[in-house]
Amino acid sequence: MPAPARKTIQLRMPATLYSRARQALTEIEDVSSFNDFAVKAIKEELRRIEEARIDAAFSQMGKDEKYLRATADVSRDFVENDRETLEGPKRR
Repeated sequence: MPAPARKTIQLRMPATLYSRARQALTEIEDVSSFNDFAVKAIKEELRRIEEARIDAAFSQMGKDEKYLRATADVSRDFVENDRETLEGPKRR
């Protein structure tokens, strides 16, 4: 599989932030360069954003009347099966 395409960019940041990041490199085992550190940090932030987006979508499900009715219908359909599962096998 070919390596992913890379694009060279310039990144401007406050000098104090750059200094703190460079210093942190000595404490991070799986990062060998400032570039690796920046890529890792951006990936992590994007993961957090996506996770927040998913969490927000799930929270909307609790307010969706159509979804709530559908889940209540499914729960009613399986109530007997759930009861049998919780009680265990019937003895003869």
